[in-house]
Amino acid sequence: MDLDSVCTDLNAVTRALAKLVYADLLNDERLIDIQPQFERSLNLFYLSAQKEEDNQQVAYIPLPHSKDIDFKQINGLQKLLPNSLIFMAIADNTGNILYYQITEGFNEK
Repeated sequence: MDLDSVCTDLNAVTRALAKLVYADLLNDERLIDIQPQFERSLNLFYLSAQKEEDNQQVAYIPLPHSKDIDFKQINGLQKLLPNSLIFMAIADNTGNILYYQITEGFNEK
């Protein structure tokens, strides 16, 4: 995975999370064509993929467990990728990753 081809100024935490989530997604045999993406208008890094059985587009946003979630970024990605499934991939400091699917109508409370 070549992160520099997507965005040369990704910070170290984003790079580490991207590599961790990418490695985890490679283990999922249902996913194909996992690619790094950077949406400049949202200043948001994510990994795109396709579900093999139905070619459904999927996006994974790697996030550290210690950082607040930017709901405006997530909402913006939902608007840019209206036909994609979107997941937050929240990693803790031990390398565990929890995946949360974001659905339409997701609201900050």
